[in-house]
Amino acid sequence: MPVKHQSKALCVLNFSGRFGGAEKRYATLFNHLMVQGADYYLIMNTRLYRLLVNSSLLRANDRIVLFNDGEDGIPRAHVNFRKQAKEVSRRSTVRLFLGRWKYFLRTILLWCRFSLFFVRQIQEKQIKTIYGVWQGGIWTWMWCRLFKVKLIFSVNSSGMLNMETNMTKFFDSQYWVLQHADVADFLSPSLKENYSREMGEKIRGHCVVTPNSFIDYTHYYAVSPKKPWVVFLGRLEPIKNPMIFMEAVRIIQQKMSVDEITFFIMGTGSMLSSMQQFASWNQLKNVRFTGLHSEPWQILRESSVFVSLQRDENYPSQSLIEAMACENGVVVTDVGDTRMLVTESEGLFTRAEPEDVAGNIIKLMINPGLREKLGKNAREKVIHYHTVDRFAGWFDDMMDN
Repeated sequence: MPVKHQSKALCVLNFSGRFGGAEKRYATLFNHLMVQGADYYLIMNTRLYRLLVNSSLLRANDRIVLFNDGEDGIPRAHVNFRKQAKEVSRRSTVRLFLGRWKYFLRTILLWCRFSLFFVRQIQEKQIKTIYGVWQGGIWTWMWCRLFKVKLIFSVNSSGMLNMETNMTKFFDSQYWVLQHADVADFLSPSLKENYSREMGEKIRGHCVVTPNSFIDYTHYYAVSPKKPWVVFLGRLEPIKNPMIFMEAVRIIQQKMSVDEITFFIMGTGSMLSSMQQFASWNQLKNVRFTGLHSEPWQILRESSVFVSLQRDENYPSQSLIEAMACENGVVVTDVGDTRMLVTESEGLFTRAEPEDVAGNIIKLMINPGLREKLGKNAREKVIHYHTVDRFAGWFDDMMDN
């Protein structure tokens, strides 16, 4: 009797109207797999799909299966979460409780609609292995168990994020999927250690560690001469320490003439408005907030210094690899597995303190020889070690075995 063809799929879902490093990474991987003629599908919601395509990160392909979540892929106006939090604090506990359940009920209706779509797709396409990214695993694990589909869940969140056990957070929490996935693929060794320590035997599946991070290097290279630009690129959230960067800018402008230096803040998040207010109140010069930039290479190719101040982990950072590929002198916090990507040969380590960050930025700005040496070493490292080819070989073996 002939054996039925069994398909494999990546399931990448994000209904927030934004995307981060994980979505960028797996869009790049899927592009690569399609060029190689690999037998994979990509299951994705339309909002995320349009965001990635509009940002030139994902190429259209007939192997992409879209769930229509009724959105157009245009990023929504930024929500001031601090202001929202103050407003919430004024509400009664009852109203807050009802608001949470309203969100949960609205989400469960979307999940029910997605579930009908998902079950139909795995049956029609005979999908037997799913690699789930973010809600791509959180929203599918129960159906994977029911239909005996192998689920590999990608764990990308540092700092033990999204581990709520409250029922109203069911569709946003990794807590349950980690207990039911066949394999948990951790982005770094420290993530595996942290989650294993926190959950212990509750993680019942096999645990592996992704061998390397990667980007598509097509657009990422240095342009000479470099301009006196300093860049902070990432989600503007506390875990990224963006306010420390703003305070460092203020210190730099107190210590030296910065008429020719431009400071770029690229990204959006809950801290955006407070950062803009800080810049205004302190009369900071040449500070440019770009928002979510669809072509960050336009800045990184010409910038001189890149700053990554993450609280827990810089290692898998897509933007850090992009900056290194563009031969920026990088200033990074020495946390987690950061040294898997940056050592003293490729950048400067800093404490997460404004004075130290400012000092390291100044050091690179006034020493072009050091900056050029570190930048060239950084590019050499990422383009030889952090490649999609290296990851794809490992990924294909994992999906088959």
